[in-house]
Amino acid sequence: MNWELIATGFYLGRFRYAPGTVGTLLGVPLAYLFGFKWWLVLLIGVPLYLIGVKSAEYMRKITREKDPESVVIDEIVGYFFAFLLIEPTIKTLLLAFVVFRVLDILKPFPIGLFERLPGGHGVMADDVVAGLLTGFILYLTL
Repeated sequence: MNWELIATGFYLGRFRYAPGTVGTLLGVPLAYLFGFKWWLVLLIGVPLYLIGVKSAEYMRKITREKDPESVVIDEIVGYFFAFLLIEPTIKTLLLAFVVFRVLDILKPFPIGLFERLPGGHGVMADDVVAGLLTGFILYLTL
């Protein structure tokens, strides 16, 4: 399996500027197609999380960085998990994108705590928590 291709979101993570934001764009069609049922988000999201952990660990080894900037599978999966609680509409897809990026960049409590997990889990878990918080915020406000 090409772990680099997966970790970088088909090389979108190689963009020079804002690779996380560009990578998150791959989560939009994923959420639009499969985010309409909570159980489908889990059925697809959990295996994607595990694949993301493996691919992030691979990239950590070859780059020797704790959280390589080119790894965007975490943003893709994290954004997708926002739709565990909300349905994908044009409005929620856009709002979730903005809220998720803000939470992912600022990493307010408790998101930042999850970066401390070992290996690929530290790369992936903070974004999944940011996605879940995004969904919760939108669920409460919409």
